[in-house]
Amino acid sequence: MTPPSTTPLQSTLRLVLTVAVVQGLTHVTGLADGYYASLAVLSVSVGSYGDTLELGRQRLLGTALGAVIILIAYPALKGLPLVVGLPLAMLLAQLLAAGLRLKVGYTVCLFVVVVGWLAHDSQLDSWLPLRLVWTALGVCMALLSIRLFWPSRARLAQRQGLLDLLDRLGGVLVEHLLRPSPRRGGDPLLRELRDQMLSLRSQRVGALRELGSGAGEHPVAQMWAAFDAHTETLILVLDGFQRLGPVAWNQPSLRGLAARLSDRVMAMQQQMTGWREQLLRQPQGLPDPPLPLWTPENLTNWVDGPSQQALSTAELQKLATRLMLLNQLERSLHETELRWQQALTRA
Repeated sequence: MTPPSTTPLQSTLRLVLTVAVVQGLTHVTGLADGYYASLAVLSVSVGSYGDTLELGRQRLLGTALGAVIILIAYPALKGLPLVVGLPLAMLLAQLLAAGLRLKVGYTVCLFVVVVGWLAHDSQLDSWLPLRLVWTALGVCMALLSIRLFWPSRARLAQRQGLLDLLDRLGGVLVEHLLRPSPRRGGDPLLRELRDQMLSLRSQRVGALRELGSGAGEHPVAQMWAAFDAHTETLILVLDGFQRLGPVAWNQPSLRGLAARLSDRVMAMQQQMTGWREQLLRQPQGLPDPPLPLWTPENLTNWVDGPSQQALSTAELQKLATRLMLLNQLERSLHETELRWQQALTRA
């Protein structure tokens, strides 16, 4: 399962401690408007490091953009009536913020323009630099607090969640292969694992933000994508097993095939367990994949003549479908390890 995230109580205590430290620092400096640093901490502290980093980036960009706009627009438009000059400056801020695709920063930019125009028009040269410095301090302290106090790191949680999900799926695969009959209404455990996969996908946005610019090309992100694709294939294979009718594995003509398939699936599970062990040794980086790399086989060739003669056409179709699903899974396992190697070459 995914490692437990920071509890609400821990998040609240971390926020209170951070605000207290920031207030103390701003008080010691004796500079004006120190409360902007505390406001920045309160605004960007949302739990995970990745989300906090993105909100902090937006807030800094919005503050800087608002400062530039007010410095240019106020001298140029202050001769106009307030109901004309200020809306024009806000319109310019809206256009530039939209062009930079700011969301939270959009509101911050407008706030800087309006407050600077109405309340600090006579001290823009001192107020704007202080506002930017205090905002930067608040964002940095918020990020530092998440690193130091009860870390909630989406990047590590994403990797651990994918590894644990693959480990659980491998166990379910072994259980499903020779199950006498499918469960009516589907397997609740399989539905739970599918929900876990979807939850990890939704959390990946915050994890990608922690990787910085060009996150999609980062080797770690490519490894997540490879694991995710293999996880989806595993779930589809297991779902396919459920939809098939039972295969009479206890027939004398199929016992040998059942034993060989069981060994092969156990080997696949052990290979995925090797992934987990390999990656857990180096949680912050991307180690080499386990060697030797998995080699897929054409499992449909394992059905010999006696087996084909002993089974009806319908039973042969069920068996062929199962073997094709396992072939698909083997190819996915092989491709995952190839993508792992490719990610390492780009690292």
